[in-house]
Amino acid sequence: MNLSDPDAPLPPRDGGPECDYCQNRRFVLDAHGNLKPCPKCHMVQEWRVSALQAYASRSALSAQQTFDTFQTTFNGRPEPLLLTPLRAAQRFAEDPEDSWLVIHGARGCGKSHLCAAVDNALMARGVPSLFISAPDLIASLFEAMNTRTEDGGSLLERRKQVFKAAPVLILDDLGAEANSPLSEGWIFEILDYRWRNRLPTMIATNVHPSQFEERLASRLQDTSLCRVVENRAPDYRLRPIEEKQP
Repeated sequence: MNLSDPDAPLPPRDGGPECDYCQNRRFVLDAHGNLKPCPKCHMVQEWRVSALQAYASRSALSAQQTFDTFQTTFNGRPEPLLLTPLRAAQRFAEDPEDSWLVIHGARGCGKSHLCAAVDNALMARGVPSLFISAPDLIASLFEAMNTRTEDGGSLLERRKQVFKAAPVLILDDLGAEANSPLSEGWIFEILDYRWRNRLPTMIATNVHPSQFEERLASRLQDTSLCRVVENRAPDYRLRPIEEKQP
């Protein structure tokens, strides 16, 4: 950097790469004078991805679960019932904007694998997504109750805002969380916010969407926004062990 040149870009202070497009500021002005993340260095997207992972239900297993490792056979034969949810998940991963995908089915049919596969596909493209199970989400909110942030705010409200505003929310095991008026209210508040703001959301559940509380059931089945797919495949855990992925 030339210290005698006042217009010379400052060196990156975030440990990221030099970027001549945003001059290491990580944001640029669009045609309307609004700040937008730099489309060249993608550092803002990386920050968002890292921030969301603090809440994620990712594991060593889910990190390996991709569309390529999703098994579509049962007893050595192709299982057509697995292709519909697989293709729906692939389409959502390719273009999640302004859409919801709700996959429901019995335990062990591969719903969680598809959630992880979508999350992995989005992260590989630098798209900030949050993959979290409903029980983990509720546990996180209970943990934050009656706790203040460093600036005196409510940690509970801050965490709810993370789930409400995540660029893409992938909510696994909806309906498996401990049922109480408080947890039911939190789930509705988060999903209602995302429904009203048309934020990309994927939901996997063992429960048919119509069986949830009436207001939530209505949003989960909104044909103007949601694609509801039933996974009627047999229980993965009952398949021969040689067919199972690592």
